[in-house]
Amino acid sequence: MSFLWFLVVIGLSIFVHELGHYLAARLQGVRVPVFSIGFGPPLVRFHGAGTEWRIALIPLGGFALIEGMAEEYEGGEPVGFARLSLFGKTLVLLGGILMNLLLAWLLLGLVFHAQGLPTPIETEAQIIEVLPGSLAEKAGLKPGDVIIAIDGKPLKHFTDLGAIKKKPGPHELTVRRGKNTVTLKLVWTPEAKQIGVRYGPRVVMRRLGLFEGFFAAVALTFKLLPQMTKSLVLGILGVLAGRPPADLVGPVGLVSVTAKAAAQGWVALANLTAMINLSLALFNLLPIPGLDGGRLLLLYLRRLLGRRFTPQTEAMINAAGLFFVFLLILMVTFQDILRLLGGRGGGP
Repeated sequence: MSFLWFLVVIGLSIFVHELGHYLAARLQGVRVPVFSIGFGPPLVRFHGAGTEWRIALIPLGGFALIEGMAEEYEGGEPVGFARLSLFGKTLVLLGGILMNLLLAWLLLGLVFHAQGLPTPIETEAQIIEVLPGSLAEKAGLKPGDVIIAIDGKPLKHFTDLGAIKKKPGPHELTVRRGKNTVTLKLVWTPEAKQIGVRYGPRVVMRRLGLFEGFFAAVALTFKLLPQMTKSLVLGILGVLAGRPPADLVGPVGLVSVTAKAAAQGWVALANLTAMINLSLALFNLLPIPGLDGGRLLLLYLRRLLGRRFTPQTEAMINAAGLFFVFLLILMVTFQDILRLLGGRGGGP
């Protein structure tokens, strides 16, 4: 059952991505002879709308074979993709990324509607962790407590808790604990050096309407984009160095992650699928030959240099890029297997 959920999530993500390329091409009158989910020998195939639709053996990708991307000329005249304007070609290459983003935003919008969007309350400090033997523990603070006032004054910002260090002596903390409000006394001594808590703003789940949830998902994506890009690049560099991040999983690890999400319910599964699609969109945008970002780079280099690469040269460049991508997948998969067998899955 775990593998089935993996196939559903990955299959949907791949289908949506390739559908983006397909629709962008067809809407501009470009033929798509083959549309395949997976690589290798076809398990299922049928014809419709001028395209052969396939489900292939290896479910780790897919492709839409677009006329004119490999053989650009027929009888001396550009055909298919090759005859499109620069904007039209860009649209075809970005089509898959845009569809992955759209699916992610729709799913996150549903999650924010059903479960809510985590929203920080900046004027309340929630205790996440209390260190053993610390001043906070002696005062009686517990994980989950919410500090709403210090010395009778409501917090203006959750970081006001740190201001206790500026005034040695006893401080009165007004704490919301569940449905009750309690008062605790914390005595600050500079010798202690720290209060002994890990804390942050209280987070509430604010349910949104469907449209509001969709646009909140778009805004959240752009807010997280720099950190996501950094994590992705560092993750790739970590894999190449033999020190992959602990939270980086490949196909084998994703089977387990998907099964756990499915067991938690549709909200968790939808959230995971959205994250996978955001990751796919970002990964495909990288300027690696063979990926959409790499193809865009070659397209604009051709325009900038005023010359075109031969189909053979471009095919070789893209093949080298795809080899690099498959090598990355194999390395991450090897780390997944090491983790399953109890190994550390990283370097010394």
